Amino acid sequence: MKKKLTALTAMMLATGFVLGSCGSSGGKKSGGSVELIRFDGFAEELYPDLENIEKREGKIDVCLVFEGTEKGWSALADAYMGIHDNEVVVKINSQYTAADYPTKLNGEVTSNKTDWDIVQGNLFDGGNLQDYCINMSASIEDVNPYAGADIYWDDVLERNAYITDQTGQNTATRIINSEGLQTAWFVNDVAFDAAVAKGYLNEEGKAERPITWDDLMNLCTKMQEAGYANPLGISVSPDSVSASQFTWLLRIYGDYYYRNEYNNIMESDDYRVDLSSDNPEAMTGYKVIDTKLYNLILDEDSVNYVGARSEKFKDFLAQFKKMETYLANDAGTATMNDMRERFRQQSKGKESPQIMLDYAGSGLAFKGAENDSFKMDYFDYPVMVSRYVNREKTLLRDVGGNGGYLSVVAHGSEQNALNIDFLKFVMSPYGQSIYYKALHENNIVPKGLTTVKPDLVAVPQEWKEFFQDDTKISFTGLSDSNPFVSGLIRDKNGETLSKEAAVDLWNNFLVLGTESVNGFANEWQNYLEDDWKVFCNRHGWNDQCYKYPGKDTNYGG
Repeated sequence: MKKKLTALTAMMLATGFVLGSCGSSGGKKSGGSVELIRFDGFAEELYPDLENIEKREGKIDVCLVFEGTEKGWSALADAYMGIHDNEVVVKINSQYTAADYPTKLNGEVTSNKTDWDIVQGNLFDGGNLQDYCINMSASIEDVNPYAGADIYWDDVLERNAYITDQTGQNTATRIINSEGLQTAWFVNDVAFDAAVAKGYLNEEGKAERPITWDDLMNLCTKMQEAGYANPLGISVSPDSVSASQFTWLLRIYGDYYYRNEYNNIMESDDYRVDLSSDNPEAMTGYKVIDTKLYNLILDEDSVNYVGARSEKFKDFLAQFKKMETYLANDAGTATMNDMRERFRQQSKGKESPQIMLDYAGSGLAFKGAENDSFKMDYFDYPVMVSRYVNREKTLLRDVGGNGGYLSVVAHGSEQNALNIDFLKFVMSPYGQSIYYKALHENNIVPKGLTTVKPDLVAVPQEWKEFFQDDTKISFTGLSDSNPFVSGLIRDKNGETLSKEAAVDLWNNFLVLGTESVNGFANEWQNYLEDDWKVFCNRHGWNDQCYKYPGKDTNYGG
């Protein structure tokens, strides 16, 4: 029987924690002398059960896209190695960026010769995740001694930490999400007030935050009139287009534009998408037929065609084209982090970004940088007004919902056991408290709150207050569930030609100004068609099957 968390823990759910200081546990030891870090208010029963932790030895290679959190991971590594008398060596490999990591990851793991152990599982190509990473479901339901005596791991985890597929169709856990993510638009209120003085009003005629995409563009115009040259802090760099800030826009608004096509790609004609639902993919009858989906994307003769050369897709492109005159001149090379720092520091004066799309957690750093010329506020994603979208019924969904995406590469039973043991430590209340302590001490902020139950973790009070403020941004997640996002909007299901072409096309379209809407549409359709053949060859499909919607993928001329 699982041990229930006590009244002390229930009290902590209401009161929260503050970070404390280091010191000796003065209690149980595992092997040699082990000093546990102490946290004020942390429940004694949630400290590692040192008497029952199996002493281990070996080496663990952690290779992720850390995005500035290396010090937190190094603190985790040091604490874990200390518990095991330094007989385990944990290596933190942080040399890869969001742009180059996926290629390196897939090359390493599929070679079957890699030393990588803990990796970012969401960046595997196609079915590689299940082929190369272990199912952690049984471990999730097992005791976690790093969370206390006889406490099971899933007792201290939010469900989103280990349930990746919200439809309930897949119960395997090959990814553990370490944090919950939200994104938001941030604005410098000093520049906002200057724009209001120049006449900015939103669609409701109010001097308030943008409601529509055109409101946002109008705000940029008025900021420029007030002397702010490049107000929109959006990066169109390779990293941003392929993996971070810019692709959030593609994923969120691509889902917004194309969710109303669901009725045309289902196995059953009885399915009717609920555009107001945050998860229509979990509705009864949701089953995508691939030949119907790709008929809409590739067959220009189809009555339902909405691919790259369609008027619908061109309308989608035209919405993005509106950003062109508000971006930095070097938006094609400046990274998302460059934009973030320029916004936070206002380092380029009135040429700095005044509006920034970022992880919600970045607001903590922005708040700490406030001065007479920079006052931070934030707002939700504005809706795009278009004849192709029913604005009144269509919910605007955010990206993902989870982050971290920790997977364990299969290496054999002994190494697998060591890697899972380390993850149990990382994803325990004690481990996450260590992680947060290291980030806080180094003025690093998390993207979102931990998926270890946050009320069991020593979370800095100002962080907790910020993340619990839900008055300005809503969170729905799941935009990536839309098959048009992966099959049309971003690239052709991760295939190389379209993935690489996207970087140049968007840069030419928005930064260099050398690509028109029609030109982009024509070129993008060509890349999708070329990658379609590669995709079919990889999956053993007939590359003409999309011309026969409703038929099998091997059907065709």
